[in-house]
Amino acid sequence: MIKLIHLLNEVLNKPKAIFLAGPAGSGKSYISKQLIPSTLNVINIDDSYEELLKTSGLGMNQKDFSPEDLSQAAKLMGQAQKITREKYTQLTQSLQDVVIDGTGAAEKPLLKKKQELENLGYDTMMLMIYVSPLTSLERNQKRDRSLMPSIVLRTWEGSRRNIDTYEREFGDNFILINNDPEDANKSFTPELIAPYFSSSKSTGKPKTPEQKEKSRLEREKLNQSITNQINSLPDFTDMSAAKSKIQSFLK
Repeated sequence: MIKLIHLLNEVLNKPKAIFLAGPAGSGKSYISKQLIPSTLNVINIDDSYEELLKTSGLGMNQKDFSPEDLSQAAKLMGQAQKITREKYTQLTQSLQDVVIDGTGAAEKPLLKKKQELENLGYDTMMLMIYVSPLTSLERNQKRDRSLMPSIVLRTWEGSRRNIDTYEREFGDNFILINNDPEDANKSFTPELIAPYFSSSKSTGKPKTPEQKEKSRLEREKLNQSITNQINSLPDFTDMSAAKSKIQSFLK
């Protein structure tokens, strides 16, 4: 007969998985260092990808890559994905506590991974970091591995759009931190973001008129979605409450 104490120990000692989400430049590393113990294993594809970029000699400024550089970088990203999958499998199959670091812009694969972990016996939580789109663009521009501004805005829009979904799916185990500086410009217009695009090199083959029109319409749709999102801010968790919540979750 299984003793009650054994059942209680299984419940109390369930492995923990914290999903860390937020767009480029949101300050995930800075916030997580203040809230999450360093003893947890971090799974982040960027760690492997950036190491491969450095080793290859491509450098880190993706926004300045030539078409050939982008092709090589794509192959390196494939290698990084394989390395990260293997690390994820190794850690989760041995039921280690983990932090899964990403943008949260794609909700379906994230929620699928959440379910997989819970099926393995994990308790799950999400710590999500918010900044306004201009803050995201500005910080990205200053990073060692700066992304193309179009990618920054797409991941910002995706992660912001998914906040309600994640809050519903994680319930009480959802934390949202506002990491905008006090003097942040929270507005968003094509004129304000234009300088970030003009500082990036043009990559790829010249576009046909049809492709240019398609890109213009997609850009307008994205800009409108971002404008709608910043006009309706969610409720945030203060740092003190977030720290207490994470400590309680990890017990």
